[in-house]
Amino acid sequence: MSIMPQLMSADADDNRQKNRRFSWRAFRKITARAYPYRNRIALGFLFTFLFASMHTLSIATALPLLKVLLEEEGIHGWLERSVVSNRLGVTLAPVRDGDPGLLILRRSDDSPLDEAVAAGDRLLLGGTGATLPEALARLARAGSDEKQEIAVKRNDDVRNVTVNLKSASVADRAQLAVASRLPRPSPGNDGKLRTLTYVLIALVLLVTVGNVLRYIGQVLIASAVLQTMVDLRAELYERVLQLPLSFFAGQSTSDLVTNFVQDMQVIQRGLLTFFGKFLREPLKAVLILGFALVLDWRVTLTLAVAVPLAVLVFGQVGKRVKRANRQLLQGYSVMINALTTSLQNLPVVKTYTAERHERAHLASVDRHMYKQQLRLARLEAFVSPMVEVLAVIATSVAIAWLGSLVIRGELSLSEFGTLGVALAMVFDPLRKLTDVYVRLQQSTVGAERIFEVLQRPIESDDNSGHQQADPLKQSIDFDRVTFTYPGAERPALKDVSVSIRKGETVALVGPNGSGKSTLANMIPRLRKPDRGEVRYDGVSLTELDLSSLRKQISIVSQEAVVFAGTPARNISYGTEGADPESVRAAVTRAFASEFIMAMPGEFDADLGERGTTLSGGQRQRLAIARAIFRDAPILIFDEATSQIDAESEQKIQDALQEFASDRTTIIIAHRLSTIQFADRIAVMEGGKKVDEGVHDELYDRCAFYRRLCDTQLAAST
Repeated sequence: MSIMPQLMSADADDNRQKNRRFSWRAFRKITARAYPYRNRIALGFLFTFLFASMHTLSIATALPLLKVLLEEEGIHGWLERSVVSNRLGVTLAPVRDGDPGLLILRRSDDSPLDEAVAAGDRLLLGGTGATLPEALARLARAGSDEKQEIAVKRNDDVRNVTVNLKSASVADRAQLAVASRLPRPSPGNDGKLRTLTYVLIALVLLVTVGNVLRYIGQVLIASAVLQTMVDLRAELYERVLQLPLSFFAGQSTSDLVTNFVQDMQVIQRGLLTFFGKFLREPLKAVLILGFALVLDWRVTLTLAVAVPLAVLVFGQVGKRVKRANRQLLQGYSVMINALTTSLQNLPVVKTYTAERHERAHLASVDRHMYKQQLRLARLEAFVSPMVEVLAVIATSVAIAWLGSLVIRGELSLSEFGTLGVALAMVFDPLRKLTDVYVRLQQSTVGAERIFEVLQRPIESDDNSGHQQADPLKQSIDFDRVTFTYPGAERPALKDVSVSIRKGETVALVGPNGSGKSTLANMIPRLRKPDRGEVRYDGVSLTELDLSSLRKQISIVSQEAVVFAGTPARNISYGTEGADPESVRAAVTRAFASEFIMAMPGEFDADLGERGTTLSGGQRQRLAIARAIFRDAPILIFDEATSQIDAESEQKIQDALQEFASDRTTIIIAHRLSTIQFADRIAVMEGGKKVDEGVHDELYDRCAFYRRLCDTQLAAST
């Protein structure tokens, strides 16, 4: 199939290196397009941060829940023990053998306790007229200027130590404030149930508020991204409309359509992922990790196992994703081209009974796209399970380690359970991030393709001057103009010199491919000479402002262009707020009133895509009405040779003669009846001007023109 080399060109050697790496340059360009909406994005970030904070706090409620359900000391005892530990400069843990005391796990260098006190000793806070919870509560709230006498037990030896407690820190005071807000458990399970109810209510509130914040943040970011895409699409469309025709000679229209549809879609997904999940999930992981570090700093060792491996997996997969996605986007271009070509030419397809051929053609495109889509699906399916396996391995190692601390009494069951939950929740955002790198890789491919178009020089960048073009006063002069289409072996024009005076009607005649349309297209600078010069009132076209030049010109092309919409929109095309009376006057002069007024809705009738509801003659009269409405001093008329009946032809001739009478007119003639009223005729052959003059003179002296009149031009009458 002919499409396969085009599809496979994405893997050409000159593209391999470009496709291997993540394109930070393209990524920076697309994110920079969101800068005008930075306020919305910043607010979205703020709400996302608040959501991540609420999410972390909701996970942190696992610790008090487990304290209530699994341990006798409960939340109050845990909070007060933590305060006492900080004020004594030691790490205290409950004793499991029934002694009314606390086990010293570690002692800091700045501990106010006697240096003889060491890890493994016990503080006997209960059994002296107060329970352990009561003794902890009193000691936690004692003033720093009060001397405290504490019994310390080592093996069977008990001695009293007098100590001045450190001042309670802000965190200590916050913990005591929390403890004072919660109901202290009464004997039995009622107190625990009340405390559990309070914690669960707090959990529900945290989750509810957090998700409301998440919703607001996502909506703000989505609105910024979607508006960015609207701007980028408008910028791309503006650039495409300003590109010279030479660009389109080597560019597939379907590829441009893919830029607007599929490339924009992958960029949109990439930006939403970047500003949404790429921010939210790592932020959640960092905050949860911070909470886990507060419980036990050694949890960081678990990340050392999985994170580098996960990064390696992302890097390797990302390279393959970028190559596969580039081929897929090119495949979409080929598919769109195949579909539009067959659907626009459906009568030919049916007449030649080529339905089977078209189905086979599209099936071959689909097969190639299926392979690329399957490659992407495999890569995306591989990343998430792989990261999940790494996370389970790292978490299992961490849990085994933390379990050993529980067995040795260095960690409580509630802290163990909470750390297990925290570890699982740290890796959950990492698992959700598995598709982020894939989507960002895809978005950079789409961005590269779009920026390739945006970086193309537009017509006004191409030797465009700034002198304003006024209505023609003298003449348009072609001076030894030569032009060759890109890729063509022979020039379309070669050393052509023609002068067209103001108010003159000049007909260009010649066989197909003789250069007539190419020469006419030089006037509005749709084509640029390779050599020679075109002058407007003695000034080179390259010195004139392009927009002002084209405002002096109306064009009626050979295949009259009709846009989807109404007759009024087509006639006033390019003019905002057109006067309805001017539209009607143009229609009357173009002899188009009869068929427009006969249509349902008249000037507001729906003409269908490309004017499919009109005949060839009607379309051309509508195009003439558009030129009349524009009322430019120069008219270029490329007469159609088909789909025009005798009645339409006569009306077109009448409209053309009437409109051309007071302006400079260039007619690309295919009919003898058209050229007979021309002031002068230029005869073209093989890209050269072979003769020029009036009809009778040329017919007598130019054998080529006489043969042209007797065969091609006469046959068209």
